[in-house]
Amino acid sequence: MQRSSARVVRLAAAIVAMFVVIEGTALAQYTVTYLDANQAGKAIQPPDPNLVNAWGIARAPNSPYWVSDNGTGKSTLYTADGTRQGLVVEIPAASGQGPGTPSGIVFNGNNVFNVSKNGMSGPAIFIFDTQDGTISGWNPGVDLTHAVIAVDKSASGTVYTGLAIASDINWLYAADNSATGPKNAVNVYDENFNHIDTFNDPAIPDGFAAYGVQVIGHEVFVTYASTSNAPGGFIDTFGEFGGTPARFASNGTLNQPWGLALAPGNFGPSSHAILVGNNTPDGIISAFSRSGKFLGLLKSPAGSVLHIDQLWGLEFGSGNAPAGARNELFFTAGPQNYANGRFGVIQFKP
Repeated sequence: MQRSSARVVRLAAAIVAMFVVIEGTALAQYTVTYLDANQAGKAIQPPDPNLVNAWGIARAPNSPYWVSDNGTGKSTLYTADGTRQGLVVEIPAASGQGPGTPSGIVFNGNNVFNVSKNGMSGPAIFIFDTQDGTISGWNPGVDLTHAVIAVDKSASGTVYTGLAIASDINWLYAADNSATGPKNAVNVYDENFNHIDTFNDPAIPDGFAAYGVQVIGHEVFVTYASTSNAPGGFIDTFGEFGGTPARFASNGTLNQPWGLALAPGNFGPSSHAILVGNNTPDGIISAFSRSGKFLGLLKSPAGSVLHIDQLWGLEFGSGNAPAGARNELFFTAGPQNYANGRFGVIQFKP
């Protein structure tokens, strides 16, 4: 009888251990490759001095990746293997003098959001917002190497730190991280760059402000981060037309959350998850179900949590050559307290 009991105990312990292993390795199948950096020896490609505090990331269906270089006031372009492209676009400062401070970036595939300069006009194909409080657009026929300011909120102290687009209704959403505007504001602009609405959540605690924003499906996801670098964070969802916010996630593994991406169905254990990047030196990536249930952290094949110092943007490939496979997750980062920059890729390794 004692031997039988001992066997039961050992069996139960083995089952518990098995589930611990399963839980610990469930998201442990991902590798990180640094493709580009501003420093020599930090990535597989030669250094790019423009890539400082690489922040926002976007692409067209058939284009390379466009990266907002916050530290140099430029946008630089890279293919999926990190090959740097010749085009470099300058993002203007609100004053018109010196470089701007680009943060978010979106691709616009519709014939709207026109920008004009020197008698030329055309739809902004890529749109940037800045910590200067501006929104500017790029069209090669208007100015090949410079974005053109379409919105200037610098006089009111606006600090834009994230940008999203709802292409079905041609609205822009710009996260205002300043302390001077409405609490936790996301400013909404129509297809003519008119400020038409402001989303906010009065239930967000004091000391937290809107940080990042991303449209996924027909929902606008807004991240909130501490303005004093305290731990924690929140994520809300709004409808494209606003309305009452719904809380998607609170605190837990969230710490300065910014980047968001919806994983495709062939991204391993994190398939179909909402992935959230945390903009800290730890730079972890949290996975959530569509309903907001925490699923775990992305890990390496060895089971260690992935860390990307000062992780910013997340963007999956398009399936076309310049932008990589649909299940490759490209990212930007500003390591060493935003003094440097990285562009890289996270891949699922079965």
